[in-house]
Amino acid sequence: MPRFSQPYQILFHLMDIDSLLQKWRYNHLMLVQRMLGSKIGTGGSSGYMYLRSTVSDRYKVFLDLFNLSTWLIPRNYIPKLSPKMMRTLSGT
Repeated sequence: MPRFSQPYQILFHLMDIDSLLQKWRYNHLMLVQRMLGSKIGTGGSSGYMYLRSTVSDRYKVFLDLFNLSTWLIPRNYIPKLSPKMMRTLSGT
């Protein structure tokens, strides 16, 4: 259904952004471990240990979007759409 394609794409890209942010956090964590070890971070944080704690689902910005599939209704429970509604949703 073309009408739902754009909202789907937006949600999909938000999840991509979140995944890429997680990858960046992990890569930054590895860089800090190589360069600083367990020293205090440049911003006064606990350094490596603090960064390691941010590489988890707890710090995902759009975690709810990743969990949406948990709430999907099986197709056999979804009522059939009328032909008129199908035309409306397809934009024709």
